[in-house]
Amino acid sequence: MHSDVRAVLSQYGAFTQHGDYGEVWVPTSLPQGWHPYPPCHWVNTKQYGWYFDDRTAWGQIVHHYGRWVLDGRMGWIWVPGNEFSPGWVAWRTSEQWIGWAPLPPDQKFQAVSANQSNDSDEWLFMEVEKFGKSCTGTVTAAPDRVPTLLHQTKYITQLEYVDGIAVFVLPPYIVGPFVVIDVGFDPWSAWFLAQMIINWNWLWNNTLIWNVSFVCAPQSP
Repeated sequence: MHSDVRAVLSQYGAFTQHGDYGEVWVPTSLPQGWHPYPPCHWVNTKQYGWYFDDRTAWGQIVHHYGRWVLDGRMGWIWVPGNEFSPGWVAWRTSEQWIGWAPLPPDQKFQAVSANQSNDSDEWLFMEVEKFGKSCTGTVTAAPDRVPTLLHQTKYITQLEYVDGIAVFVLPPYIVGPFVVIDVGFDPWSAWFLAQMIINWNWLWNNTLIWNVSFVCAPQSP
């Protein structure tokens, strides 16, 4: 882990050792019931499809790199990783509901199945008509409804690879206005920015998410 990333995360949580995952990061000062990838931040982008637009310094790291695990003793913990994703989550949908849950470290995009990640505590659900459009009132389904919604929805398993990045393809009834995301330049290191800008410029100038599979990344400068 680069020192700049560690310095940012150390301001908002603590690093500790976990028996299964080694060094992990645990966020602090979060409201009770907090969940990774909370609602109201999903935006539809030309670059990466549905992208989790967290504007906080720590959230920009932990919602695009590494994976989250719900630990029975420690709560939500973040396992560091170097691979970028617009959102490391699994998706479930019906025509009425859309749900997402963090993909754990040992989960591969290609291996998503209906028998995995079905712990109701890991999932958030919203009505399709509100997804990416509204954040007023109580936007997520009550926890006691989640087990029922898990049975009423199906996993999204269609993938496309954009510049080597795996992107889930959501059904056409999941719509939203396109949003252009700006890349922030502080507090990121030169290494972090270089990788982000390479991905960003290549995707914006050369691809449309729904027409691309296995697009090769450009050579590093």
